[in-house]
Amino acid sequence: MVENASRNPFGSMRLRGICERAGYSTGAFYVHWDSLEEYYTTLAEHLAADENGFAADFTALEELAKSNADADPLTAVTRVADRDFQLLLDSTLWDAMELLNITWGRTRFQAEMAHGYGLLDQSTGQAYAAIFAKRNREPRPPLDWDRIGAILQGVVEGLGLRYKIDSAAVPMSTDSQPGIYATAVAALLAVLTRPVGDDTNVYDAIQALFADTPNCQSR
Repeated sequence: MVENASRNPFGSMRLRGICERAGYSTGAFYVHWDSLEEYYTTLAEHLAADENGFAADFTALEELAKSNADADPLTAVTRVADRDFQLLLDSTLWDAMELLNITWGRTRFQAEMAHGYGLLDQSTGQAYAAIFAKRNREPRPPLDWDRIGAILQGVVEGLGLRYKIDSAAVPMSTDSQPGIYATAVAALLAVLTRPVGDDTNVYDAIQALFADTPNCQSR
């Protein structure tokens, strides 16, 4: 029934179709729920509770980072980024946001999602922190690992949505080359982190990248 919710827009879900896809009779449905609305609420709570491995997957993401901390930087980042990207593509919660929004109402939906995103930002940031701590690198001020996690989550969601629409536009990693998301993560982290002891903030680091670039207006 979770699969049915993720594949069909909320407004198009009908009791008979839900039961047929799940392999149950409508009578069996009413043994568990008094109405379709009650089923929606139960489903929303199930998806939001996320007891089906999503939280555990992000714990595993941190462990993956730690186990690759001694690999060369691009390889380590690519392995974690690829897993992060796949977690998003596999997430039922991401597909079922319409259901959650309508069932909970906008206020609760925003509060629950803000809390969830905070946890994702923290987990993502800490995964890469494990890699970069081995190299004596830290976030450039005013960033910290949670804020870097939020930036990377924004990038992965944008590329994940594009992948669902046109997978050819978002190549995955191969044995010879990192994928688009892994490349973006590596490039961002190269700028957003600094060697421990370096006092350059992120804005000065970005300015320095373009210091020798001719001004377009002077051409």
